[in-house]
This record gives sequence, C-alpha cells and structure tokens, in this order.
Amino acid sequence: MNLRKSTRTGKILLGLMVLAAAATAGRAADPDAKRILAATGVKGGLVVHVGCGDGKLTSALRANDRYLVHGLDTDVDKVNQARRHIQSLGLYGKVSVDSFDGKQLPYVRDVVNLLVASDLGKVTMDEVRRVLAPNGVAYVRQGNTWRKTVKPRPADIDEWSHFLHDAAGNAVANDRQIGPPKRLRWIAGPKWCRSHEFPSSVNAVVTAGGRIFTILDEGPTGVYQKLPQRCKLVARDAANGVLLWKVPMRQWQAKFGTGTGNRWNIHHTIPRRLVAAGDPSTSSTSSGQAGSGQDRVYVTLQFLDSPVSVLDAATGEILTEALEGTKGADEMILSDGILIVKITKKRSVAATARFSKGALDDTLAAVDVKTGKGLWRTEGIRVVPYALSAQGGRVIYHNMEDLVCLDAKTGKQIWRTANRIASTVGGGSTLVISDGVVLFHGHGQAQARAGGKDKKADPPKKTRRAPRGGLYLTALSLDKGKFLWQKGGRRGWSAACTQPTDLFVTNGIVWCGSFSGLDIKTGVVKKTVSVDKLISPGHHYRCHRSKATVRYLILPKRGAEFVDVEGDNHMRADWLRAPCFTGATPANGLFYAPSDQCFCYPGVKVNGYLALSGEPSGGLKPSTAADLDRGPAYGKVTAANPQSKDWPMHRRDGQRSGSTKTSVPAQLAKQWEIELACKGSQPVAVGDRLWVAEKDAHRIRCLNAADGKDVWSFTAGGRIDSGPTVHDGLVLFGCRDGSVYCLRATDGALVWRFRAAPGPERLVSYEQVESVWPVQGSVLVQNGVVYFAAGRSSFLDGGIIVYALDAKTGKVLHSHLLKGPRPDIKKDVGRPFAMEGALPDLIVSDGKDLYMQRIKFDAKLKRLAAKRESPLGELDMGANHLAATGGFLDDSGYDRIFWMYGRRWPGFYLAQHSPKAGQLVVFDDTTTYAVKYFYRRVQWSPIFYPAAQGYLLFADDNDNQPGFLERGKKALNWLPKGAATDRHRRGGRGVEKGTGYVRHKPAKWQKMIPVRIRAMVLADKHLIVAGPPDVAPADDPLAAFEGRKGARLWVVSAADGKKLGEYKLARVPAFDGMIAAGGRLYLTTEDGHLICMGKK
Repeated sequence: MNLRKSTRTGKILLGLMVLAAAATAGRAADPDAKRILAATGVKGGLVVHVGCGDGKLTSALRANDRYLVHGLDTDVDKVNQARRHIQSLGLYGKVSVDSFDGKQLPYVRDVVNLLVASDLGKVTMDEVRRVLAPNGVAYVRQGNTWRKTVKPRPADIDEWSHFLHDAAGNAVANDRQIGPPKRLRWIAGPKWCRSHEFPSSVNAVVTAGGRIFTILDEGPTGVYQKLPQRCKLVARDAANGVLLWKVPMRQWQAKFGTGTGNRWNIHHTIPRRLVAAGDPSTSSTSSGQAGSGQDRVYVTLQFLDSPVSVLDAATGEILTEALEGTKGADEMILSDGILIVKITKKRSVAATARFSKGALDDTLAAVDVKTGKGLWRTEGIRVVPYALSAQGGRVIYHNMEDLVCLDAKTGKQIWRTANRIASTVGGGSTLVISDGVVLFHGHGQAQARAGGKDKKADPPKKTRRAPRGGLYLTALSLDKGKFLWQKGGRRGWSAACTQPTDLFVTNGIVWCGSFSGLDIKTGVVKKTVSVDKLISPGHHYRCHRSKATVRYLILPKRGAEFVDVEGDNHMRADWLRAPCFTGATPANGLFYAPSDQCFCYPGVKVNGYLALSGEPSGGLKPSTAADLDRGPAYGKVTAANPQSKDWPMHRRDGQRSGSTKTSVPAQLAKQWEIELACKGSQPVAVGDRLWVAEKDAHRIRCLNAADGKDVWSFTAGGRIDSGPTVHDGLVLFGCRDGSVYCLRATDGALVWRFRAAPGPERLVSYEQVESVWPVQGSVLVQNGVVYFAAGRSSFLDGGIIVYALDAKTGKVLHSHLLKGPRPDIKKDVGRPFAMEGALPDLIVSDGKDLYMQRIKFDAKLKRLAAKRESPLGELDMGANHLAATGGFLDDSGYDRIFWMYGRRWPGFYLAQHSPKAGQLVVFDDTTTYAVKYFYRRVQWSPIFYPAAQGYLLFADDNDNQPGFLERGKKALNWLPKGAATDRHRRGGRGVEKGTGYVRHKPAKWQKMIPVRIRAMVLADKHLIVAGPPDVAPADDPLAAFEGRKGARLWVVSAADGKKLGEYKLARVPAFDGMIAAGGRLYLTTEDGHLICMGKK
C-alpha cells in the first residue's frame, strides 16, 4: 500500500549495491519478458501483470516506450518490494504496481492489450475477458504450460480508415456499440488546440487495426501562429490511448514569419492525406506481413508537393519514402488494395486553401499497395475536393461538369454523366457510393443525363435543372451512371462552417440536411424522425462535418447531438467538442473527440483528446467508513503549531492567494539544487521541512529545507498532480488512483487512506493508469476538515463526488454528488455558451464558503445558489475569491483561459482588458497582482506576439472589480500601444465574443516585462516572478518556449513595480512552481529539478 524510505548517512554504498543487483535481476527477467512478448505478438499498449511479485518481470515487460505496464498483487509487502525495484531502474510511472482484492481486475472494460499471470488466483477468465481489448491477449500459466487466449473483436464495432469512414465516402460506422456518451474510456493530450484563430492543431484522424492515428500540431499554445508548427503523426492504441509512436511531419508550414493567416486558410483536404489499413481480425498490436498492405499507414509527410509515404502501423517505421508516381498528393483513398491518389499541381501554401474551379491541373494515379507499383495515371483533369470515392472496383469523381466512373485497376472510363455545378459548397462537394448508387450533393445549375463510355460519343438526351435554391442531391446507378432521381433544398442541419454538405446512408435510407430519410433507390421519403428540442438555437454549427453510425446521426450544432434514426434515444452532449475541420470519429465502439479550440461552456466542457463510451454509467454512491484504511500511525500523531513563515498548502492558504508575510531578500543566490525523479509540483514548507510531489513517479518526498537532503518518501497508487497539504502534524494529499492519503509528517508513516472513488476501475489518462474518479493532489483543509472532489465531469461515469473528511480520523463528515444534468430534449432547448454542469478543480475558500469553478458550497457541502448575471454563463458568486476558467493546474497557455480575483465566475467572457485577471494572479488583503500574456486580440481571441512588447505585469486594488462597457461608464484604454482596443465598440454584458471585462479604475501600477512569467509569488514587500525570456531568434524561434534559453527571475517592488533584482536561471520554472518560506525561495522546474534560493 505504501513505500517509505529513510535516508541515513553511510547508505550510499548500499544504495549503489542495490542498483547493481536490481540491474542484474532486471536483465535476468528480460528473457522471460521477450519470450512472452514474442509468443503473444503484442507490440505495444497496456500490459497488466497479475501477481507482480518482486516486480522484475513486470519492469522487463516494458520492452520499449510503446508499452505502459501495470502490476497487481494481493500482498502489500510484495507491492512495496516491486515498487522499490522499479524505482531503482528509473521506470516508475511508465511501470507501476498496486494492490487489489484478488478477484476484480481494477480496469474499465476492453482496455488491456496483454494480461500476463503465472497464477490468476480467484480472478476468473470471464473477468479477464471483460478487461481485454478487442484482439487483446491473455497469457496465463496453467501447470507447467502457458495458455494464450485472444479476445475476438466484436462483430458489431467498426473501423474508420479514412476521413469519411472508407473509400466510398459514406461517413457512417457500421458500429452498434456507439451511443450518446456516458463514460470515459481514455483521455490524452493536448488539453487544447493551439488557438481558435489558427489552423486546427488536429489535421487528420483515422483508425484501423486497433490503433488511432492523428496528424497533430504540438507547437506552443496561444502564441502567434507564424511561429513554426510542431506537426507529428501520432499513433495511439485505440482501445486505451497508450502512446505508441510519433513521426515528425516535414515542412508542414512555411518558414517563420510567413504564416498564412487565420484558421480558414487551412487546406480543406488535409484530412484526406491520411489513410490507415489494418486487419481487424488480428491482434491490434502486431505488425502485418510484408507486402500485405495491412497494418500500414499512408500519409503525406510534408505539406506541399509531397509523395505518399508508407509506415508500419505498429512501430511508425517508414517502409517506403515515396510511392511511385504520387508526388504532389492532395487526397487519397484505398479500395481493394489499390490506392487512388489525387495529385494537384504545386501551389503556394496560401493557394491550397481554396479550390480553383477553372484549373485543369489535377491528376489521378493508382498504385497497387502490395507491390508499390503504379497501375495507371490520368492527367490534365479537374477533381472537385472530396468528390472522389471508390467501391467495387470503380472510382467515381466529379469535375464540375460531369460525374466520371473509371475502372480501378485500369483507369479506363466506364461511364460519364453530365452533372454541372456552378460552385463548390464549403470548399468541396460530397460524393457517396452505397447500395449500388452514386449520390452527389452540389450547388448551382445542374444537369443530369444518361451516360456512356465517352462523353463526345454520347450527346445529352435529356436535361434536368436543379430545383430552386441551388442545392441538389442527385442519384445515379453505380453500374451504368443512369439517372435515378434528384432532390433539391437547403443544407439544413448539414451546415457546418466552411465544410461540404453532410450526406449519409444508413440501411438504405439517405439523410441530407433533413430528418426525413429518403429511399436510396427512389428518393421517396421513407422515414421521418422527430427530434423535439434536440437542436439548440443560436450561434452556428461547429466548423466540422457531422458523422454517423448505422443507428445515430451525430451532428455538431453545439457539441454532439445524437439523433437516433431507429428509435428515440436522442441526446445532446454540449459538454464536449471536436476540433475544427476534422471533427469527431465514431469507431471501435467509441466516440473519439480529439482536442478542440472552443471556449464555450467553461467550467463544464471536458477538454483533451477523449475516447467516450455509450455504456450506461449507473448511479454513484459516496464512499463510507468501509472505504477507510487505517495505517500504523493512526492516532499516533503529535500536533504542530503553524507559523506565518510557512507555506503549508498549494498557493499557501485556502484562498490560494500565492502570498506570504515572510520576507525574501532582493539579493539572492542559489543555495542548493537537486534532481527529482520527474517534474515536481509546487512545493510546500513547514518549519525546517519541505515536501514536493514527484508527479508522474507517484511519490511524495520530504526534504530538509536547508540543504535539500532526503528525509523520507512515500509512494502512492497513482500520479499526484499537485503538492500535499501539511496540517497539524499531518501530510494530506489526493491521488489520481482515486484515494486521499494522510501521512505522519515526521516520518511519512501512513495514518489513513480514504478510497474516495466509488469503484476500483482504472483507465489510461495522459500516459498513465488512473482511477476513473481521480482526486487532485492539493486538498483544502479548513477548520480541521479536508475538502476535495473525486471524478472527471458531472456528465461522465455517474458524476463527481465532493467530500468533507475529518483530517485526523478520515471520517466522512459530508458529501455531495454533482451529476449531469442531462437535458430533457422534450422541454429543454439548450443555449449557446453556457450550461449547467461541473468539472473538478482545486477547491478554494473565501474564509467561509467553498468554490470549485462555477460551483459554490457552504462548509457542510450544501450547494449555494449563484445569481445568473447574463446568458453567457456569468455568475455572481457573492464574494471575492480566486477563479481559474481552465482550472488551476492547466499549464497549457491557451489564449482564452485566465485567472480572476473577484466576485464572478466569468463564464464565456474574455478578460484581456480586465483588472485583477491574467494568466497568473497573486493577492494579499489589499492588492491583486497579475500578469497578462494576451493583451492583444486577433478576430475572436486574445493573442500573444513574441519578441515584441513583452508581458504586462500590474497591480490593482482589491475593490477594483471587473466591469463591462455600459452606457454612462467609460472604459480605460490602459493596454500597451497597438493592443486590441477597437473591440470596445462591441462591448457590454451579453455580447458574445465582444470585449468582455474592462476596467473603470486605473491600475496601481503597470509595466512591461521581457519575461514569460510562469511562476509568481508575493513575499511581503517583494513580488518575485520567473520564466523564460521573451525572445524568438530567427534560426530557432521556439527556443525560449521549449527551454533552450533558460529563464530569468526578477524581484520587483510590490509597491510600484520597480525592478530590484534580476537573475539568470539555467532551467525554466514549472507553471506556478515557486513558493517563499522561511526567507527562501523554492522553485521546481519543467525538466524535473528543485532549486532553493536565499540570501546572497
């Protein structure tokens, strides 16, 4: 259950001997691990070792970085032994172990790629099969032999190998497990796309062979887009999200300083530059046979003039740099082993954003993927974007004048049917093949006639013009191109911004902008679905296409509207988003919603790369006394008196003020520095002791504050995302394993552990195994009561449970369940920007009541009402308190989130003009200090321009409340010259995407500082800030953001902002990673160091 370590003089030699012995033992376990991995064929993913024992085989099962390993044992002593061994190898986190009850495997269903057990004990094979992923393998010893069991892939789930599902262009998954999301299956990063105003960070998503592939820009968030992108092709296990590999994209953007403008300038066909091929009947983690065309990824590795490259889907190895005759690939589809590639004449980056209907500079080329040889090539043609599909040995495309059918193997024309369109819709058009019918939706005056093998030899016999409205849907027979029927009308719900019209076929019924489905053969209305008030009014459809399954149309009006075309299980999920252009992907029984750039519904919307399940979540019951484990130190703790120089919890106090009365000199020198096992939390300090959480290593370390030497350490059952709270001789912290731990401060002995999660199930979250209901590290202690929340969203897995425990005993005093609320679509029409619901966060106090983002409680966890101030989600919370619209632990730098000290929950409003708001905030009894990164604005978002004016540091009186542009009140133009003040004309409460909050009183002082402040603390009369310098060298413009320029630490006067001292740091501080205690500064860094600075 726990691991404690005392450091004593004279044990260094023994430690070296232990490391050497561990290395030898690890090597001895390697043959067994290699044999198991070879026998099972598993190439990566989540590996579970039941009966981990001493941890030697467990650690050896992580053969490379594609594996995440979790060990289990019923014997706590063996768990501790295994932890020590894994820690000695420096692997802890990627390999971790925990205890379990010996019966129930503590995982959600369908997530484990490989389960290894020499003895299952009381675990049944039914339980093993429950947790195995589709095609997952169990390798269990029975007597003297090992038995391999493979879980078959269910017949009712589907893959999604192309942007629009497959080569036929019908974006419908033949998947009956997908439904309105209720559970989280896995979550990964990034938490946000780079910006709402940039080309979407998520360029393409496909999934095949049990893996999901994403072209992803991992560049810095919220920074001017002309900085280079960091685009990579990223592969994850589709069942659990384990990172398998990354391959950098080449020249995916123009050079620094030549960016192409806003988000609309993304090349619309980029999502068609990625295709995956896998055999769903084989293991999701094994490689296909050479030349089979399976377990392969086809991608253009650079933006312009790129050929198609072929990668091994399991490893990311580039097998073929350039497929024959594919240079300049712009779109591709794979059908029956033939890759059909649309090649476009080389253009500038900007010119690729829009299709030129007058140009005849496209080429279609076909490649046999088994041999890599070209089959045929047709040049000097025009292919409308997205209007290229294939099925049954036939390739269909539209050229603005005709629909053309070619033989997939020879390229010879089979038929051509006139079908003139005046323009594209959303940058392209939609062409679908299904049930022997070709469907095309276009815009403008249209003609359709019987086709033939040659256009000139087959003059038009009959012309049909499009009905009024200019949009039409035409159906032709696949075999001969014969006209079947035509319908006209508006786009309806098929109206995503800048996207072609949605067009789906489910079970022979066509859906196109209407909830009246048409018979695919005749065009006659065959089915009508009533959706009541499912579709919310206002704002616009999201900037991506809809997707569908055989049962559900999944529309993007607000987040995801599930329209049940077979029943009435309709549901609106406004609390999630998918990224612009690419959208969501329904496959593998899951609904994948990659990272997005939307700020709607702050405090409710779940952020990150999500994989969601529609399985019922059931009801949650808060944990009780039965979930409390008493440790050996229970009732054996001596109370300690707090002192004003201490920093006992994250941001020092329950108000999360980030300020202290202790003084720190302006003249500083480094006193000591140590290396941590990984990135550390903000430290806490009481007396002569210092505590820090090694986040990904699951460990709390206690150090001597004077010299940084170890006193003791404790290993928990999961990641610890923020530092502990020290109270009355106790060290209390939450853990991502779903528990809260209480240790004795003197030696780290366990006092109690409370299992707050309502169940043992775990999943993969940001590359580690975590509880479905995690607890954040920094718990709030107020009047001897511990407050914290367990869960991820009020809409997922039954909700969030907020607890109040007695700090000394762990007894549950109060609890509150936050669930949903899921809308009644017969009554609730919903609204844009604001909704009810909750996300977990560090709990904040105003000295009396408690706040968790937009939720307010009293000390007994009775929910207190907050007055709704506007339709955009602003709430009057009743008292000044610190709020973080993205959560206090969000270190992404996303440009639409901010911290604010005031009475309000800001809702959808922005705050670049506001007092007492910024990317970091500290305050004392009279004054609030903040730094703004984003005092400029581009279109609908704040923005930062590097190496220009720097960052805005300022101070405000605490009673200088954020306000709005109102009649009779004049807002102050206080931002630096050139900042976005023109939005004042669009201000006012209730104006969406307007100015947002403004100030009516001047700041106490303000100054520009050439430091990207990532850490800030108020120590009596000194404000100390630290971060990388504001530089962007032309030859390495991301150097400062990625840590290659070190950092600067400034000491300024809290009274007037005057600089009193400046120091160079070799390492970049972790976000909000600095404290002041006992006359010293303590600072954790991004690269896993802890630094102490004190009197020079």
